[in-house]
Amino acid sequence: MELLASASRVLRTYPLGETSLIAVLLTRERGLLRAVAKGARRPQSAVRAMLEPGAALDAVLYLRPRGLHLVKELSFRGPLPRPASDLEALALRLAPLELVLLTTQEGEAPAGLFDLLEDAFAADAAAGGIGWAAFFAFEAALLRVHGLGFELAHCGLCGRSLDPSRLRFLPGEAQFACPACGGEGLDLAPASADCLNAISLVRPSALAGRPLPAPVRRQVGRVLHLALSRHLPGYRLPRSLGMLGPARDMTAKE
Repeated sequence: MELLASASRVLRTYPLGETSLIAVLLTRERGLLRAVAKGARRPQSAVRAMLEPGAALDAVLYLRPRGLHLVKELSFRGPLPRPASDLEALALRLAPLELVLLTTQEGEAPAGLFDLLEDAFAADAAAGGIGWAAFFAFEAALLRVHGLGFELAHCGLCGRSLDPSRLRFLPGEAQFACPACGGEGLDLAPASADCLNAISLVRPSALAGRPLPAPVRRQVGRVLHLALSRHLPGYRLPRSLGMLGPARDMTAKE
């Protein structure tokens, strides 16, 4: 078996048998991997506390050609995320982990994905919570990692230059259009257009702690939800966000 030592981030775990866990890890070198941590559910296991969602680890894995890999060693690469201050902060911390898991296949390592997730947790550490602006920047960057960044300067149908104050979003095509081509598209408020322009240019940590007015949050969240639904196979609204009212607004009137 091949031995892999890699910086990793825990996406989730689930039980295996009576005493073990399957850890789903995003690794820097090999992308998403599933590995068995034998005995990790035992009360005396030192590994158990390391496998919290979002934990930053240095992992040593035995890679099998087929099936689940095996955990050999784990050590903390950084502190565990501090306790979330409220339900919203917890949901926004878990949602990037879910999105990576939903949109990444076993063994996939899209360029920039690991660094993007690291940056989202840098935003969490800097501001005591990722926050909606940083989370939306994560979603926009996830589209870019998959080669699907927003085009906000020109109409996606006719190519004309777009007036930032008159943007219209077409859910079926997941593109922005001019008023002439927009048809029954979603008209964006100027503040929402400004937010989309901002998040399309920066990484999540640059927006750590930045507040968003509720109307902007709802409209930008809906646009990103529709774009991710259209472009990324496997995407669905993260369960963590489904607990929150603003997340339900994203899918309203689809």
